[in-house]
Amino acid sequence: MHESLEGFRYPIRWGIAIIAGLVCSGLVQAASSLAPAVVLQPGVPADVFVAPGRATTVLFRTDKKVAAISLASPIITYKYDKALNQLEIAPAVKAGGVETNLNLRIGDEIYVLLIRVVTDVRAEFVRAFTLPDENPAGDEAQLGAVRPLAPAQIDLVAAAQTMEKAEHDPVFRAAQNNLRWESLAIAVPWNDCSVRLDAAVQFVDLDLIVFRVRWVNQTGDALYLHPAQYGIGVGRQGVPIAARYSPNEAVVLPGESCVVYLAAQGLRLSRHNAWELKLPPAAAAVDAAMNGRGR
Repeated sequence: MHESLEGFRYPIRWGIAIIAGLVCSGLVQAASSLAPAVVLQPGVPADVFVAPGRATTVLFRTDKKVAAISLASPIITYKYDKALNQLEIAPAVKAGGVETNLNLRIGDEIYVLLIRVVTDVRAEFVRAFTLPDENPAGDEAQLGAVRPLAPAQIDLVAAAQTMEKAEHDPVFRAAQNNLRWESLAIAVPWNDCSVRLDAAVQFVDLDLIVFRVRWVNQTGDALYLHPAQYGIGVGRQGVPIAARYSPNEAVVLPGESCVVYLAAQGLRLSRHNAWELKLPPAAAAVDAAMNGRGR
């Protein structure tokens, strides 16, 4: 039955089957094994040992790309592969005992690689780096040690408060060693409004990913969207949501904003999935479907 109240648009909430399995193609769990990686700190030189006649591959385990490279001395040659996000470095000299630096601009920071040419066992064939807030190898170890929690054990209100404070307080955010922030820009049109999935924040020590959805009612009507009607997916794969929280009412009046938090826990998911926001049909689509059935 199509429920309606004066001044409200009530889209029908059709039954949604949430698929719990994680084997379906497209949904990525955290990697089970990664080469050891060192965390690069802005402005702090990190040693890379190379040897004459050998190539050294420097891997960057981050979604961020190197925007610019500055080489201090031509004692080495390098080639950056943007698709693989890696540097190939080879000495241009035949003797050891010399060094130079590569300055890398990644995001808003400058990272420094101190390239040392050696002829002993310190020479490296592969070197891997992560950024300060991205440590997949360490994250994987933590995720694997976390047990699934019952929905009642997930303090989503506290997690949401931590997210909001971390977004606006850089000192507080830097102190959250287990928090990983993934900014998103996923917008879904719904009832003449743009509903945005704008963040997926991972609490590594809890194997918890919290998705934040925000939107503003830009219409002249009150709109109804219950937290249970928001869903997260990757392709055709649904992500099981363990907890939901919104400080707002389900009825959003004209001009009012709404924020909803959705939590997935105990699934060992990578926060780098191609997330999608799932919403119920808009009022116009429901009315069209109902009118079509009545013919």
